Amino acid sequence: MTTSPALLGTAAALTIVAFAPLCRAQPFSEPPDGQPTIARGSDDGYYDHPHYYEPPPDEYFPSSTVRIHTGPALRISDGAPAGGLFAALDIGEKAAGLRASGAWVRVGADRGLSQYAGELWIDFGYDRRLHPILGAGAGLARMDVEDSTTGQLSAQNLGIGILRGSLEYVLPVRGTDARASIDVMGAVPAIRSESANSVSPWVLAVASVGVGF
Repeated sequence: MTTSPALLGTAAALTIVAFAPLCRAQPFSEPPDGQPTIARGSDDGYYDHPHYYEPPPDEYFPSSTVRIHTGPALRISDGAPAGGLFAALDIGEKAAGLRASGAWVRVGADRGLSQYAGELWIDFGYDRRLHPILGAGAGLARMDVEDSTTGQLSAQNLGIGILRGSLEYVLPVRGTDARASIDVMGAVPAIRSESANSVSPWVLAVASVGVGF
């Protein structure tokens, strides 16, 4: 029995029509809340808790309104260097303030010195660990001078001008404004009596430790 080409073509067309719905691509289903679904490889919580860069907090340096400094002093002048004691009181929390200071070098001996001064100062690093400071002011100096004839000591009072350069370092002591300082202070005699001997300028080099309150 011979099958006609027309019959074969009709059978093929019916087969395609019957299986076409099964071969049609199915669309993706929408999530119930209408939000897009994001596929992820592992459930490690990274996407649930995103990581943001947080800069480290600024370094904090304690500051105080009143600071007391004390330490050894070395007087450098036209004579032999001599050592003594230095003390100072600083008032000021920000970049400017006041200082009252005193120095005692070989008091009661020839070329002994008692010096008392008041200053205005400017701090060029008040919010940093290292504090470059410049101060200027005036003071009173009492010099002990030995008479070359009688050998007796006589005291001379002088009015002096003061110029100071300091470098203070904030020590890493938690909760306390503690500082180590190096000071260089120049003193120039400005006022003296007519009977007083001529006195050359001098320099005080000081190393001190200060604590704030």
